[in-house]
Amino acid sequence: MPEIAHPPPAPSAADGPATEAPDAALGALRPLGAELFDAAAIAERLAGLAADAARYAEKAAGDGTRRAYGAAWTAYASWCRQHGLEPLAGDPGIVALYLTARAKAGLSVSSLGVARAAIVARHRLAQVPLDRDDPRITLVMRGITHEKGKRPQRQAAPAIPALLRRMLDSCPFPDSPDGSAAALAARHRAMLLIGFGAGLRRSELVALAVGDVAVVERGLTVLIRRAKSDQQGEGQRIAIHANPADPAFCPVVAFRRWLEVRATGPDWEPPPDVAAETWRHDRPLFCGIGKSGTLKGRKMADLVVARLLKQAARQAGLDPARFSGHSLRRGLLTDAGDRQENLRDVMRQSRHAKAETALGYMEDADIWRNNITEGVFAR
Repeated sequence: MPEIAHPPPAPSAADGPATEAPDAALGALRPLGAELFDAAAIAERLAGLAADAARYAEKAAGDGTRRAYGAAWTAYASWCRQHGLEPLAGDPGIVALYLTARAKAGLSVSSLGVARAAIVARHRLAQVPLDRDDPRITLVMRGITHEKGKRPQRQAAPAIPALLRRMLDSCPFPDSPDGSAAALAARHRAMLLIGFGAGLRRSELVALAVGDVAVVERGLTVLIRRAKSDQQGEGQRIAIHANPADPAFCPVVAFRRWLEVRATGPDWEPPPDVAAETWRHDRPLFCGIGKSGTLKGRKMADLVVARLLKQAARQAGLDPARFSGHSLRRGLLTDAGDRQENLRDVMRQSRHAKAETALGYMEDADIWRNNITEGVFAR
């Protein structure tokens, strides 16, 4: 009689845990495996990852640094093309020639340093080796520095409280359109007082969202989501005291008045399926205003802050060339130095990572304190 094939016996508990047959285990993976070994799919996937990697790499620096590096690289690449050279050659000799040409054209030592850093960064991003410490580069830079000298960086005039009051009194500006003068004045006053009180950089001021500023019992709290010293975006909350004794110089009053105007923006009302508080929380706090007074609802460029300071200075009878978007931050810290505030408290408000940097802002007041010429000329 032919033998009857019997199925294998079921494993007992003593035999240990059961295992799947190889074919059954691989069956679920076959579709994924086919995709993994498909050349076109692999190329598409890697291209997407490369694009994402480049995007992340570009975001490693702040917006200001990216803009400066972008402009410096564009200038270098243009110079190379004019001379028949390859910008991404990885040749320190080409970089040295470019730095020499730019130095002869009048570029400052600090700007040349930015150019060198931008060229090296772009080579690194393209995975092209370039030694920034090559003697051809370092010796040229050292010679340029020795000949030109490192000129002190021109600092923006500090918008100290006395000057800030004059700027606030100039709002609304005489040249503001009739339809938007009131809205512009409310926005300008809020930007000036919050920017000063929080010691904000211009990029930080325009980046504020509606939900970042809150009225509390003592004044305002301001959340800085990302800053020059906080590239990871951990965020930091700081406080600004109210000034109930002088409503014209009170951040809370200015903020509330602007918020009333901001509520007329086209983006203020949420879609039907979104909660109002959730929707408005991330709307830009400061936005553009049309000639008729209609709010545009979009985030403004940080250059608006610089233009605001210059225009306010001009209307206040000050030299607008001396003021910039950094004047509010410098004004708060200069005033703090004049009042001999504790350095730790100053750094908490300014969010400086290094004490030397914060002290640099306060030295404007220090040079006058206990100055030996006072006894001679200012008795």
